[in-house]
Amino acid sequence: MRHLECVLSILCISVATSPAALAQQPAQLLGAPLEASSDTAAPGTVSATTKPVAPKPLLGRWLDLESFSHSERYRNAYQDGGHRDFDSAQQRSLIAGKIKLDSEGRYDIGFRASSGRYFNWAYGNYTGATFQARLFNPAAENTAYTPAELLEGYEAAFADPTGLALVNNINSNGWEFYMRELYFSATPVKQVTVEFGSFGIERGLSSEITTFDEDGYLSGERIRFHDSKHLFFDEVGFTNAFFGDIATPSLFDRGSSLKKFNYRQVFANKQLNKRVGFSGEYTWQTGIDTLREAVVLGVKESRAFDSFRFEAYERLNAVTFPGAAQSPFGPIAPLSVPGTSGGAVTAEKKLGRLRGDIGYASIDKHYSVYADYRLVEAFNFPLNGDTYGQGNRAFAHASFKIAPGVTAFGFYTHELGTEHVVTFNQQGLNAGMTFDLKAIVNSEKLVF
Repeated sequence: MRHLECVLSILCISVATSPAALAQQPAQLLGAPLEASSDTAAPGTVSATTKPVAPKPLLGRWLDLESFSHSERYRNAYQDGGHRDFDSAQQRSLIAGKIKLDSEGRYDIGFRASSGRYFNWAYGNYTGATFQARLFNPAAENTAYTPAELLEGYEAAFADPTGLALVNNINSNGWEFYMRELYFSATPVKQVTVEFGSFGIERGLSSEITTFDEDGYLSGERIRFHDSKHLFFDEVGFTNAFFGDIATPSLFDRGSSLKKFNYRQVFANKQLNKRVGFSGEYTWQTGIDTLREAVVLGVKESRAFDSFRFEAYERLNAVTFPGAAQSPFGPIAPLSVPGTSGGAVTAEKKLGRLRGDIGYASIDKHYSVYADYRLVEAFNFPLNGDTYGQGNRAFAHASFKIAPGVTAFGFYTHELGTEHVVTFNQQGLNAGMTFDLKAIVNSEKLVF
């Protein structure tokens, strides 16, 4: 991690970005040559570099459909001690986009609905035992924890009854489908966008490895400023929201969270040139101060990889969970979790219909502290990407486009090192297929 932090320091990573800003400049980021300007064409002529007008989707006036897919996968993951937490087939259905309230798309209603019954699980089991049943299987109990960690878990159950109820509610099975995000977005002038409701987490160029799972959600408001001419940064923003209800993915079951606030974030981003983009943020979350930074370097000319992503976080302060005056173990002292840091580096490559990445991540063993429950922290349920989790690990992805709208994918990760970090994903393997229903519907006629 020292090497990663040195690289980030050298590159002066001090600001944040949004995926939307990056998506607007993929060619520049990956090192592709910039298109020639058509401004020099003679009056009354058509430049050879002028792009043809793209056909408009049938529902384009009202609907901007970003994702519409269904995925099937097999997941096999075991924890420290060899006990398998997942050994089952899973499915995920996802639809996300915007309903445009005006023809220019300045006012819209954003939405994201998916399967999954937890903050960082959009996949639901439909074969095999539930995660909860496997976790508390008497035949495999206590395989991952040291005696001291087990004692802390039992103490936390008495000191944190709300966390105990949450853990008892964890269920990875089922075909339920929930509206996770639903929010109003307004851009009265092109330099300012305001959002209100339940929306996704702003990550900049960081990934779900060092932030929070891509299926996670917030409830509150956010403002974005897009004015690089005066602000230097491509985007600067502020989020004021509630982070919680991690076992209640449905917006309609957690609507009262719009009245609560425990999460404040300041972020900014900059696409420096066609090779370098960087991002950063400061977040205050239930008393936890965190800095996050990321940079993406386009290195397509190297032929080995298209890009490198460096990302890191620093938890700046210690967090203290309350104790309990009485329990079967006697008085339980408060638990203090120290501040620390972590990060990841990822190299990406595309070869025709094949895409892939390899990387290394180092996530501290107390990353579960962000859930704000002592019991969740004691039993190590992190809220970053559920296929990563905590600890030092290598990982690799691969996907292959079999046909228009049909992609096969695989993922593998394994924890490295000797430090004892309780993880439910010491080794993980996923393999499956994604059906892009939007692409399939649009194959004959542009509908969405």
